[in-house]
Amino acid sequence: MSIASEAMSPEQLDEILLESTNWNKPHHLTGCLAYVEGELKGMNLCRFIQVLEGPEEEVLGIFNRIRQDQRHMYVTVIKQGAITNRHFASWEMGLERINLNTNHEMQAYFEMDPEALADDGSVHNNMLLDFMKHFYITT
Repeated sequence: MSIASEAMSPEQLDEILLESTNWNKPHHLTGCLAYVEGELKGMNLCRFIQVLEGPEEEVLGIFNRIRQDQRHMYVTVIKQGAITNRHFASWEMGLERINLNTNHEMQAYFEMDPEALADDGSVHNNMLLDFMKHFYITT
């Protein structure tokens, strides 16, 4: 999870998706990126949530590049670990745009403390992952 440095336009998000897809395919990475905007806890912030899957060294390598990207800040790892099967196997990178001002039922996912989301240590028990998998299943 991270906070966007500034609100992203649809064109900027499409550019991120294209960059991600072009990088991920030859590096055998898959995943999903959600861009969330809207008021939360009295603040109007834009956030990113991303799931990355693939060979460990590839995931860690691209994550280090992502962490340095100036388009966001306060990067927080919620869960990290080995998985048996990919959750986003046919997506080099999916992108979902979420507006909390028009999707009030989704606000609860983003009001949780990142430490509470990561408390059990299991990569398989993760509310945010379940939330992200919903986009993959419904498309």
